[in-house]
Amino acid sequence: MSGSNVELRPRGGVGVYIINDDNEVLLTLRSASHASGSWCPPGGHIEYGESFLQTAARETKEEVDVDIDGIEVMGVTGDVYPEEKKHYITVHLKVRQYSGLPKIMEPDKCACLEWFPLDSLPDNLFPAVRNFLDTNPLCLCGSGKRYEECHGKNL
Repeated sequence: MSGSNVELRPRGGVGVYIINDDNEVLLTLRSASHASGSWCPPGGHIEYGESFLQTAARETKEEVDVDIDGIEVMGVTGDVYPEEKKHYITVHLKVRQYSGLPKIMEPDKCACLEWFPLDSLPDNLFPAVRNFLDTNPLCLCGSGKRYEECHGKNL
C-alpha cells in the first residue's frame, strides 16, 4: 500500500510459548475485540525501545504473572487481518524456565488460561499461532524434529 497512513504499517508483537515439564503449552482464551474467542500464548506489542526479549518478559508478567528466563526465538510470521486493517510482524518465542503459578491478570482481555498437550492444541487458535505452526517450525518440545513430524502429526 502506498501513502503515509501510519495505521496501515505493520506493528511488532511477540507470542511466548511457555512449555512445562509435561510438554504442555500455556494458552489464554482471548476476550478482547481482536480475534476474540481464539487461544494464544501470552504476548503483545513491542513498545518503543524494547527488544522482543524484553517484551516477552514484560508481557508474560503483565498477562499471567509469570517470570521467564532462557527465552529462545522459534520463528517469525507476518500476520495480516484485513477486516481490521491490521498487520503484525510476530516473533514467536519458547520458554522452558519460568517461575510463578500462571493466573489471569487482565480479565478484560483474557477469559481463561489452560495448559494444553502439544499434540492436543485447540482448533480455534489465534491466527498468528496457526500461521506459525503452519511454517512447520522445530517442535516446541525440544526434540529437534519439525513440529509436523513430532507433536503436530496428530493435529
